[in-house]
Amino acid sequence: MEASYEISLNMKTLKGIETYGCFHLGHDEAFARKLYASLIADDEVSGDSVITIDLVKREDRVPFPQGLRHCSYEQLALNVQLITKGVFKHLNLEI
Repeated sequence: MEASYEISLNMKTLKGIETYGCFHLGHDEAFARKLYASLIADDEVSGDSVITIDLVKREDRVPFPQGLRHCSYEQLALNVQLITKGVFKHLNLEI
């Protein structure tokens, strides 16, 4: 089975880390990594980090984390725009 990639949005809650959103990026590893690298976020994740954005590779439905970054609420809003625009271009313009 071919690997697929996704970006998951996670939030620290009283119960622990909760995933509340996920963007399926398809099977193109180069596209997934390029898009993830373009996001506005900090590579330094600490115990105080509330929102994280993860790059996940799935093989046979098993998730393999590929990256973990922290962002603020303002950065999250911009990142959702960047992800949506990037996926739109990739699907429609075959970049």
